[in-house]
This record gives sequence, structure tokens and C-alpha cells, in this order.
Amino acid sequence: MSPKPKVVVIGAGIAGLSAASKLHKSGQVEVCVLEASERVGGRIHSGKIGENKVEFGAAWIHGTIGNPVFDLACDLGLLSKSDKEWMNEDSRTKPKINAQLRQHIDDQLLTEVWNVFYSLISETEDLPKMRNFTKSANGFRMTVGDYLNQGFQSYLGLCTTDKPETKMLKRSLFSFLQERECNSTGSNSLSDLNLEEFGEYIFLDGLGFCPIPSGYDNIVKALQAELSSDCVHCNHEVTRINWTTTSELNSPKSCHPVKILCSNGKSFEADHVILTVSLGVLKEKYLSLFSPPLPTDKINVLQNLGFGYVGKIFLEFEEPFWPSDEYSIHLVWKDEENGKYEMDGIENDLDSKEYDIETEILHCPWVRRLYSFQTARPGSNVLLAWFQGNESLQIESTPPHEVGQVCLAAIKKFTSLKSLPRLVNVYTTQWATNPWTRGSYSFLAREARGCDFDCLASPIPSGSAGSKDLPVLQLMFAGEATHRQFYGTVHGAYLTGIRETERLLKHLNRT
Repeated sequence: MSPKPKVVVIGAGIAGLSAASKLHKSGQVEVCVLEASERVGGRIHSGKIGENKVEFGAAWIHGTIGNPVFDLACDLGLLSKSDKEWMNEDSRTKPKINAQLRQHIDDQLLTEVWNVFYSLISETEDLPKMRNFTKSANGFRMTVGDYLNQGFQSYLGLCTTDKPETKMLKRSLFSFLQERECNSTGSNSLSDLNLEEFGEYIFLDGLGFCPIPSGYDNIVKALQAELSSDCVHCNHEVTRINWTTTSELNSPKSCHPVKILCSNGKSFEADHVILTVSLGVLKEKYLSLFSPPLPTDKINVLQNLGFGYVGKIFLEFEEPFWPSDEYSIHLVWKDEENGKYEMDGIENDLDSKEYDIETEILHCPWVRRLYSFQTARPGSNVLLAWFQGNESLQIESTPPHEVGQVCLAAIKKFTSLKSLPRLVNVYTTQWATNPWTRGSYSFLAREARGCDFDCLASPIPSGSAGSKDLPVLQLMFAGEATHRQFYGTVHGAYLTGIRETERLLKHLNRT
């Protein structure tokens, strides 16, 4: 009996574990998983702030109808079909007005601006309409930001009776809504997003944002439990993947076409490798990671696709100061004037010394990437602030106590609260600076096309190309950035692991 083919899965996130689990169950291969960090889960990372369960990474199941991750969570008893979603808001819901805000925002005006934004962003998801629209751009790559800004300017042009301060507030509200959308898409700016094919992304039906109360990491733990105890190797950072482009193998002593080298000195041989590392890592290391280099088309899509920085700041207070579980504070920043942020109203409630401190803090270069604070989960004493964009690198490198000072100053600026409970803990996620993620999730950048996701997903060599003697499917690619319609999601990552497993098993059953 010939030995089973060896498969090495690189990365123990949900894509890698879904692939490894299915391969292990097939009984047709010998499989192991190499993980650079000390834990499984990848960008799924549940933990605690004080006594509060929080999600440092993926927070929700996006859509509960036709979502394999939701179905898996129900099968594991983590959720039930009757569960109701809980979250404050998302980028596709109208913001709620907080009664504690310092500056009153008229609900009718907010509704008007929200309706304009929602109408425009919905139009960008109309694929045929946007393809026709972009044909008139004379070769100029239109972006989602271009379309929204043009539409909003047209709307403002019709508001002929608005006072200047009303138009300024409308602009500020529209900018706030755009910032929320940047968080959802993972982009630094909506002007980074390809308009023509933005609508290829598919939103699943059902509850749009469904958390797992006991922790998202229970999904990956369940997948890991299906593997043998010695299958997953943590603290094994892969530094080199040697594959072959000829019918001759790497070494006369080896009968496997791929050799993987790790930073700890360990090496592994494989017939097939399934890479599930993040797009951020591939962007950074594709020149040094592969020998021989990847094909030119693969390198081009790595450079074109976007990979965004999205993070979270957790503020644990001695006790909650908010009246309900679904509580949020929106930071509707005014336009900049002469390079300085407006401080309207803050001096009315602060003495001179405190005003100087608050003013200095609020001039920090990344403060405007904070657009809201919201309760982290029901019953907790933790507020959560999301951030995104190029400033993420600076936020992540700022000491926690300084991050806390900026957040407290922002809360004081935008609310009428006279005092706040003691801040006992501040935690900032590190996805942008983490060497094994280099960001959070992918997006369709201005220079990219939808087919780039398919190109990134294509194996090397493919099962149909090249010499019959050349070992095929040596390098296979999975992860959220390899799914054309579900990029940026956990279910997208999960499905790509299943996809590559089925591709490999189909090939093995043919040979």
C-alpha cells in the first residue's frame, strides 16, 4: 500500500482548521497544521477584560441564513435558531441619538442625512447600475467615495434654504456615516474602494450581526478537537516554502515536492500545502516566502487587493455610567479649520488648566478615527471604541494610559457628563502591528478587480496545467481574501478551507 499524501496547512485560523478537519475526516491524507503564534484561531480571538468576555477579533456571525458558521454554532449548542441578535448599531442602521450628547442633533435632520447616505451606498451595491455608470468615466477608476461625495454634493445643492451652520452639520453627519462604513469595509477611506465591482460582495440574509455569547473561539476549538492531539503545531512560524517547477524533486532523498522551513529550525515535507495566512502577511513576505517566486499574475493581485487595519479599544470602568445595555456615544467631528480641530463648547465646562489638558489631548493625530463608543456586551462595565485606517499603526503603538486619556477627553467633549467613573483598564488590539496578521481583513481596492480574489485562490500548479509529470496542487490558497463574494468574513474564510479540501480530494480521487 502506497503511503498517504502529506498535506501541510499553514495557519490555524478558521480557514486552516476547517480544511484540516475535513482532510482528517477523509482519511485519505496525512495532515498537520503549522501556526506561527501560540494559539489557534487567527483573527478569531476571544478573551477577557476584567470579568467581561470580549472579542478581540471577529465579533459576529454576518447573516444567519445560509451561513455555515451559524449552522455549525447551532450544531455545537453555542446558538439556537431562535436567538435574537444584540448589538448597538452597524454601518447600515440609522444612528441613535444619545440624550447625553452636548450638542443636540435634531432627529429629523439626522434622518434626512441618513436617508441620503443609505440611498447612495445602496446604489453602489447595484452591480449593473455601477458598471453602466463607470463606463462614462473615460477610463478613470471611480471609487465608492467618489460616488457618495458626488451624490451628497448634489443633495446639498438642492438644500437652498439651509443656513450655513445646518449645511456644516449635515456635512459632519455624512462624514461620520462614511467613517462607520470605512470600519465595515476595512478601508482607510471609501475612496479606496473600487466602485464598478463593489456590488459583487454578498450580504447573507437573517440576523446581520449575531454574536456568540460564550465566545467565538468555541468554533475554532471545536474544529481543533476533531484533529489528533499532535496535528497542530503552534509557535511554528513558516519562513520559507520551497516548491518545484520541474518533474525532478528538490532532493534525491525526498519524495515530496514541497519543503517548509520554520523560524524555530524545524522543517516539514509535503505533497500539498494549503496556505491560509492573511493577505497582509502575503503582501509583506511574498518575495522572501516562496522559492521559486510566485507567478507574476499572483504577485500582481497581491499588490492590488486591499487589506485594511481595523481595531478595537476596550475601556473598563469601575462601574457603568450608561443607563442601558444598548448605549452608544457618537463623535460627530466638525470640519477642520486652519489645521486645528474645533473645540466648541468644551471651555464652558472646564477650568483653564483642565481645558489646556483636554485641548492638547484632543489634538492628537489619530483622535478623529474614533467615531463612537458603545457597550461591549449586555451587563458589562466595558465600553468599546472601533478604529480603522492608516492611523491604526499609531494607535496601536500608543501606551494604553494615553489611549485612555484621549478616549476620556473625547467622551467629555461630546457629552454633558460632568464626571465619569474611574477607568481601571484600557486594552487596544494589535492587528495592524501583529507580524502574523498585518491587518484585519481584505477589501476590493480601487486598483483591484473582483477576479483578483479568484486569481489569488488559484492553486499552483493547477490540476490541469503544465506537464503531466509536474506535481500539481503544491501550493493551495485559502482564507477570507480568496473568496470573491464573502471576503472579510468568517464564513468566507471557513468556506475557502472547505473549497480547497474538496479540490484536493477530487484530485486525489482522480489519480
